[in-house]
Amino acid sequence: MTLKISPVHSAAILGIAVYLLAIVQQWTALKYLLKPTVTLLIAYPTKSGSNSGIFWGLLFSTLGDICLMIPHEDMFVPGLLSFLVAHILYTVSFRDAPPSLSWTAIPFGAYVAVMMTALYPGIVKEEAVVQAGVVVYMLVISVMAYRASLSGNVLLVIGTLLFCLSDSILAWDKFLHSYAWCEFGIMITYYAAQLCIAIVHT
Repeated sequence: MTLKISPVHSAAILGIAVYLLAIVQQWTALKYLLKPTVTLLIAYPTKSGSNSGIFWGLLFSTLGDICLMIPHEDMFVPGLLSFLVAHILYTVSFRDAPPSLSWTAIPFGAYVAVMMTALYPGIVKEEAVVQAGVVVYMLVISVMAYRASLSGNVLLVIGTLLFCLSDSILAWDKFLHSYAWCEFGIMITYYAAQLCIAIVHT
């Protein structure tokens, strides 16, 4: 499989490198500038593609980025909903995946069960809307990854699995215990996931 990376995606990769440096150096203003900008750079080449759902999913991801940047607890749910819509758009856009159920659904179901069990001590302390949102979100992102696994596209599978990893780190960081490396881990897997999905649909 030959990867074709557009000039805009090359610029996005450079932006990701600078963003990760900003995390390490704690350059807050630069992080705020780059976070949505990089996602928009990833989105732009998909605008002319045949699958508009990916483009709109990336736009909703950008909105989610902005919501989660705002240091206010009330913005978590809007951010969660934005990414939920993005994942739904991605899921229905994976046209190469047959609409069927197979044994490969088992690992994704197990992932949801393990994550919800692990996160329960932290989530139970949250408001009902957050609890419900997290459960629905976990189910949707797992369905997205499962659909990608049926597509036969290795890069798409890698992208969706990286998204699951990114959101797992984020959930652990928010609801259980925060580690110094969490932000770096969340963002490098997040941007890699978005790039993989976008490149496949460019």
